[in-house]
Amino acid sequence: MMLALPTLVGAQVRLSVDVQSVQVAEGKKITTERSICLHPDGRMIVEQHRPSHNITLTNTLGEMRIYTPTTNDVAVINNKDLASSKDIIAIFASGSYVDMALPMYGYTQSSIRNEGGMIIKTYTPESVSATAMVELVFQNHLPICMVYYNAKGEAMRKLYFSKYQYERIPIPMRITEVEYTVKRDSLVRLSNYSNLLFDGEAQSPLFDFQIPAGAKHTTIDPSQLFQ
Repeated sequence: MMLALPTLVGAQVRLSVDVQSVQVAEGKKITTERSICLHPDGRMIVEQHRPSHNITLTNTLGEMRIYTPTTNDVAVINNKDLASSKDIIAIFASGSYVDMALPMYGYTQSSIRNEGGMIIKTYTPESVSATAMVELVFQNHLPICMVYYNAKGEAMRKLYFSKYQYERIPIPMRITEVEYTVKRDSLVRLSNYSNLLFDGEAQSPLFDFQIPAGAKHTTIDPSQLFQ
């Protein structure tokens, strides 16, 4: 039986959620804990509690400000790929999970097929890219898997979405990511979400956080940020 879903919503969603991510790569394990707040105007405020403490403010244009309370430093990065609208939580909150915001990254849907009751959409890049194709797999109208392929047809990255919560909009409370960095090795990241709250119930003080006027400007290596 097909699941009846809520009507797709716009970007005007207020929510807060906590997430714990465990990443394993090259025999090393890193645990990250964060609190996320999505403002109705599209701004996203993220407080990282572990392994280090910082607060990140990102808008829909890709301006990211990273504030470190212990040193009173702030770093500013402008990159459209960092836009808050491209964050996984924002994608689901806005209803963009129907294409996982791939068109915003320059991908066009090239085919669609049905396999065993699952709908598989294929997307290809509009320009030359390391990713030759992306497959997006749906079950009961919701994405359950996303696979990035290179030109040789080899899987480079896989995302699995599970444990959906349907209180207001469907949001996966578990996301598993596997990235094949080199042959015989991979990066695995398991993210578990909890304490999902909407609208008036989302009352975190992060929604009103402002970086202190006296914060010192510093720089950050973008490559470390993307890692």
